[in-house]
Order: sequence, then C-alpha cells, then structure tokens
Amino acid sequence: MLYDKIQLIIKRLMLAVPTLFGVLVISFCLTRALPGDPAVYFAGAMADEASIQQVREKLGLDRSLPYQFLAYCNNLLNGELGQSLTTGQSVTYEIKARLPASLELTLLGLFMGLLTAIPLGILAALKPNTWIDHLCRVLVTAGASTPIFFSGLFLMFVFYYLLGWSPSPIGRLDFIYLEPPHVTGFYTIDALIIGDYEVFKAAFAQLLLPASTLALCALAPIARMTRSSMITALESEYVKAAKANGISAKMRVYVYALQNASLPLLTVIGLVFGFLLGGNVLVEKVYSWPGIGSFAIDALVASDYAAIQGFVLIMAVLFVTLNLIIDILYTLFDPRMGRNE
Repeated sequence: MLYDKIQLIIKRLMLAVPTLFGVLVISFCLTRALPGDPAVYFAGAMADEASIQQVREKLGLDRSLPYQFLAYCNNLLNGELGQSLTTGQSVTYEIKARLPASLELTLLGLFMGLLTAIPLGILAALKPNTWIDHLCRVLVTAGASTPIFFSGLFLMFVFYYLLGWSPSPIGRLDFIYLEPPHVTGFYTIDALIIGDYEVFKAAFAQLLLPASTLALCALAPIARMTRSSMITALESEYVKAAKANGISAKMRVYVYALQNASLPLLTVIGLVFGFLLGGNVLVEKVYSWPGIGSFAIDALVASDYAAIQGFVLIMAVLFVTLNLIIDILYTLFDPRMGRNE
C-alpha cells in the first residue's frame, strides 16, 4: 500500500511539468496577442517611426516569435524573468519584493474564511432547516454572488468612511510607521520578531479590511462544502453505529463525522486558495496594496511582456504547488487512494 502511494505521488509530480510548460506557452502567446505595442508606449507619444523601431530592436520585439520564446526560455533556465519596463527593475526583484505582501493578505483572508465558514457549516448541518441553516444559506448566496471589488468598496465605505474604525486604505502601513526589517516579508511576523508591537498593530489593522474582503469570497464555497459533507457523514452507517454503541455526541460529530468530511473539504480549500490568489488582483487595486496583483495590472496596461509573463508563471507555480500538496495529503490520509493505481 505504501509503495502504491509513493508511486501515485511521483506520478502527480511528473504531471506538474507539462502543466507548467503549457502555462508558459499560453502566457507567452497571449501576451503577444494583447492590443498595443510596448515600443510605442515607451518611445513616447511624440516619437517618430525611427525611434519606435530603435526601441523595438532594443527590446527584441523585431525578432520572430519562436526566437523570442526560445530566448525567454533560455533566460528562465538561467533564473531570469526579464526586466520590467514599467519600473525599470528586474521582474525577479519585483516579485520577491511584492509576493510576501500578497501571500500575507491571502493567507489571512483564507484563515478568517475558515474560522467563520467551518463552524457555520457544522452548525447548519447539526441543525438543518433552522435559523442557523437559513443564515448559512444566505451568507453562502451573498458571498457567491457579490463581486469581490464591490465587497471591498462596500467594506471600505462602511468601516473607513462612515464609522472611521479602519485606518486609511493606503497600503501595508500608515506613513507614520517605518516598515520592519525584512526577515519573512510579512510585516506582522517581522514586527513580532523584533518585538515592535506598535508596528504589528498598525500592520494588522491595515490587513483587516482587505483580508475580510477575501474572507467573504472564501466563506461561500467552504461553508457550503462543510455543510453538505457533514450532513452526509452524520447520516452514514458508522456514525449511527457509534451512536448505538453509546459514544458521546461530541465524539461522533468532531471525530467520526468531521474527520471523514475533511477530505472533500481539503480539496475545496485548495481551490479557494487558488481563487483568492487570483482575486487578490482586484483587492490590491482597491486598497492600494503593493502586491504582485497591482504590479500585474500596471504591467498589463503598459503591455509589459516580461512582467505579465513573470506574474502568470509565478501564479501558475503557486497554484500547481498547492494542488500537489493537496493531492499528496489526499493520498496519504485517504486509505482508498493507491488501490487501483
């Protein structure tokens, strides 16, 4: 059985390679199909054809597409993602500087969503057709149907403009604070490492509204899956047998039922995390958050090929890695996996 599971894990790892290569090819082709010419953008509105052609040659855009793709792949093998034309910095530097901000926001949003959705889904499954169940359905419907940018603007309007409870949405820290020394890139963790609790409070306060926006999007699918999985588990024969044997209600719910309901929930959490990484793009723009999402939007406006491809590639690597982790956990904890492989 262990050998079968190891084989299955290796197979999953090998399938990730063609997936990433496919993303690389598609992102290259789609960026070249974007409207606009980066050479015209950076030569300036008053530039003549000779100046535009000179910029195009400098950027390598006068070469054939196969040559540009091979050159890009060669740079990737050397660990280079190219240079961003919008910032003048290397794409690798920009992603290293901005990725921790996006991950800190996404992870906190996912944690807040889990902290709310799982207990709500369990209560809805334990008390079907009650006000708790109806509340769960309303929140799920609202979270699934509300656009993420609208949720962000609504929360900002209520908690910052009307109530004044939230700090101004101007990034990761208010201008009166200095960012902590870089250790992990997560301002909250870095502030705790050096013991600067004032900066920690300020950074956490800045995180709350954008993270709550992401949590509202994560709430719907997680609560819905928790509710349906728990209802199925609670109606199963093994839970009924446990009840007949006199096992306590808490043990039946939180050990027997929740343990079996956690497997499909694990898959949904992985998908939600990938969705939140994509939804980060709009949230970062709404809250002026200096992550890779806002960087990608600026690059898209300027037809900055290297920056767009670097963003898509990094997001693909994160998403594929996350799905690999989910598959490996599924393989390890589900005794049925590997039997028919």
